[in-house]
Amino acid sequence: MDQSVYDKLTEVEDRHWWWRGRRDIIAAAIERYAPRTSQRIRIAEVGCGSGGNLAMLSRFGDVLGAEAETTAINHLRRKQGVHFDVVCHRVPDPLPRRYHVIGMFDVLEHIEDDAGAMKWAAEQLEPGGIAVLTVPAFQFLWTEQDEAAHHFRRYTLPDLLRVVAPSLSVEHVSYFNSLLFPPILAVRTAMRMTRRRDRPAKNHLGIPPEPLNWLLYQLFRLERHFVSRRRWAFGVSLLLVVRRQSSPAQTSSA
Repeated sequence: MDQSVYDKLTEVEDRHWWWRGRRDIIAAAIERYAPRTSQRIRIAEVGCGSGGNLAMLSRFGDVLGAEAETTAINHLRRKQGVHFDVVCHRVPDPLPRRYHVIGMFDVLEHIEDDAGAMKWAAEQLEPGGIAVLTVPAFQFLWTEQDEAAHHFRRYTLPDLLRVVAPSLSVEHVSYFNSLLFPPILAVRTAMRMTRRRDRPAKNHLGIPPEPLNWLLYQLFRLERHFVSRRRWAFGVSLLLVVRRQSSPAQTSSA
């Protein structure tokens, strides 16, 4: 992508209700499940894009941003490199070291071998460390936005659990973005029905006008109090927290 696209994405990630609300939910999950250790924890965000989550992650420890796109890396080093380590990286290459927390936020759906990526993530974790993942939910919510973003799939909860590596135990899994599910379902259904097949798929990076953007953020961020503690039955996305087992003899559980 062009540098201008990453500049636009940075602006959107800072202000858009969805990115802001998702950050709040991810932060609540890390706070609840991150390993307690006497040393400062090490965190790696894999597929960090334009780096919009790095400042939030730095509240919990030392952060590495890992990204495959060269243009994104140049953007990161220009915008964030003074504050965070950033590296050019593509799964399944090894990370520089093992980490206490690995974040893959709407990344797994971009990887064809998602089971292999989960096994790789387990190998990058310290024993007792966690991986926190978000993915888009339900194939019936598929629209041209998924095509433009080069997604391979959307997930149901059983689909996601099936790709968890044997060396990982499931700490928590839940749908989220549930309060806004009905209007999002309606919008995505309309998008599919009105799609012009003679036009290429495109991303929609616009920010809703205020105060709508503010209202959507307030509704979405309410879920930070519940999503990391309870399993919700439906939602636009899924949250998964898995922990690397200290002993290979342990088995994963839901």
